[in-house]
Amino acid sequence: MLRVLLAFIGLSTGIVVGNAAGAFIALLGVVPRLAQISDTDEKIPLYEWILILSMTMFSFIFFSDFSFKFNKYLSIISGLFFGTFVGLFASALAEVLNVIPVLSRKMEITEYIPFLIISILLGKVSASLLNWLVLVSYK
Repeated sequence: MLRVLLAFIGLSTGIVVGNAAGAFIALLGVVPRLAQISDTDEKIPLYEWILILSMTMFSFIFFSDFSFKFNKYLSIISGLFFGTFVGLFASALAEVLNVIPVLSRKMEITEYIPFLIISILLGKVSASLLNWLVLVSYK
C-alpha cells in the first residue's frame, strides 16, 4: 500500500513539475521566438511535439537504469550537440528576458556583448563535454 501511495505521489509530482516546465517555456515564448528567428513559423507544432516527446523520454531515462554506452568519440559528438542545444536554449531564454542588454548596460560593457555571448556558448559546450566525457563515464 505504501508503494502505491509513493508511486502516486511521485507521478503526481512529476506531472506538476512537467506542466510547470512546459508552462514556463510556453509563457516565455521560446519556441515561437526560435521559429521566428529561423524563419520556420510553419513548423511550430512539430517543435512543440518534439519538445513534449523529448522531455517525456528523458524523464523516463533519467529515472531508469538505462545508460547510453557511448565510446569516447561518440560522447564528444553528442556532447557538442547537447552543448549546442543548451547554449541555444540559454541564449533564447536570455534574449526573451533581455538579460544580456540589461546586464551590459548596467555593467557598462556594451562593446563586449559579442564576447559575452561567445563565452556563454563556450561555457555551456565545455560543461556539457565535461559532463559526458568525465562524469558520465564514472557512473
